[in-house]
Amino acid sequence: MPPPASTSHSSSGAPPIIPPDQVSKEATRGFLSGAFRFTSISILAHVLLQRVHPVYRGLTLQFKIFIQLSAGTLGGCIFAEKRVNEYNNMVRRQQRALDRSHRAWSEEMEVRAAMERREMEKGSGKVAEEV
Repeated sequence: MPPPASTSHSSSGAPPIIPPDQVSKEATRGFLSGAFRFTSISILAHVLLQRVHPVYRGLTLQFKIFIQLSAGTLGGCIFAEKRVNEYNNMVRRQQRALDRSHRAWSEEMEVRAAMERREMEKGSGKVAEEV
């Protein structure tokens, strides 16, 4: 199935889904943050296990490096996803706030227009009574 951004909505009449501009930057920041955190913890675990666990000491260097890289990659993916979700939620909140503001402005304009019409009707009614 194609990703949502590449699907066509011409049959439903809805506009195409376009991801926000900053998503890639946020994902990169999240990945780097998570990779750093998880790799740091993984290195501390490596040092601890190297001292106390005989089975871990018996593992090959390549496998130990694989474990460290896997932890960093896992952390990066988790934090990238978290950061993108937080960013998307922030964008949605901003859009909802703008929509509410636009609706409030429209309603205020409608009320003002109705008040002006009433005032004009009252004014024209007084002129007709005087004649």
